Amino acid sequence: MEPQEIADLAAQAASEVVEKLSAVERKVTVGDAPEDKLVNDPKGGFKNMGHFFTDLIGAGHPDGTVSETLRNWSASVKAVMQEGDLAQGGYLVPEQFLATLLQTALETSIVSGVSGAGKAVRIPMATNRVTIPCLVDANHNTNFFGGITVYRTEEGGTKGVTKPTFGRVALTLHKLTGLAQVTDELIQDSPISIEPIVRSTFGQAIAFIQDDDFLWGTGVNMALGAFNAANPSLIAQAIEPAQAINTILWQNIVNMWSRLYPAGQSKSVWVANIECFPELAAMAFAVGAGGIPVWMPAGGVAGLPYQTLMGRPLILTEKMQALSTQGDLGLADFSQYLIGEKAGGLQVATSMHVYFIYDEMAFRFVLRYDGQPWWLSDLTPYRGAATLSPFVVLAGRP
Repeated sequence: MEPQEIADLAAQAASEVVEKLSAVERKVTVGDAPEDKLVNDPKGGFKNMGHFFTDLIGAGHPDGTVSETLRNWSASVKAVMQEGDLAQGGYLVPEQFLATLLQTALETSIVSGVSGAGKAVRIPMATNRVTIPCLVDANHNTNFFGGITVYRTEEGGTKGVTKPTFGRVALTLHKLTGLAQVTDELIQDSPISIEPIVRSTFGQAIAFIQDDDFLWGTGVNMALGAFNAANPSLIAQAIEPAQAINTILWQNIVNMWSRLYPAGQSKSVWVANIECFPELAAMAFAVGAGGIPVWMPAGGVAGLPYQTLMGRPLILTEKMQALSTQGDLGLADFSQYLIGEKAGGLQVATSMHVYFIYDEMAFRFVLRYDGQPWWLSDLTPYRGAATLSPFVVLAGRP
């Protein structure tokens, strides 16, 4: 390494040290968690700046070695996948190995990929914002599609002139991102190919968060979720009088089904937090002073638990709200939900130049997307007082 190169590296490293120490001092001032203070050592293990430069110059010498203090400081400055840290990649380069990666599987997408149910309408977007016209259909007591009225006209009578009312749903792209740094040593030495692992894990994580947004997003810098209270067409089905906390009753299921708009019954899907399973499995229908189970397979507990409810698919997931919170159980026809994505979907790019001096490869992930319910309000039916919707959740139990 040339003297000028060493000087340049030293200057850059010194700048990083100053920045790191300043950040640590600020954290100590505001009282951050102990693990954010470099184990309470603002100097990163060095006695002084001279100690730091001595170790740095020694590491740059052709016959030099990297000191343990410098190695520990380097690892603490940046979160990089490297074989020196077992949890950050070192486990992938053992002396003897089984070429199988044990990976926790994340759930597949619910809103856009439910088998046997209505799937969200997916719209590729070439621009940042797309406005889609939709029909306003809120009250069948008075008209259809926001203004169409059908008359019974006698012979020679005058026909009334009516027309539908249109609204619009706007999809504006939001962004989910991820960035990974992987050392060249890990890429070269691991018997398990690193790039597919990084792509798979980041892809699954981004898809998980995107799907959660389609269910619960607030609409602020993210999609508006089908089950979020800000959805103008959401119906929160009231619970039974004096219903106890942490319970799901058969009557709750019946009432929720009665609030789903009829055209969506053949396309709907139930979505429940996994905590709801014991309550669903124990549901009973009262008969006189006793009752009968309503969700027990013919073979009892020896049989596989039902995967449908009211004849529609039931998905048990960690994405729904906790048991007894509004939204722990939902019923939806996701064909009435719009998904917008930038054409091409998840964009993945790699670069060796961003962290070139560290011998690291950068993996960047970007997904631009949005989601909105198609309905602008719930629906008052032609006959009957209770409103209907494609999106129904069970209210919370106090």
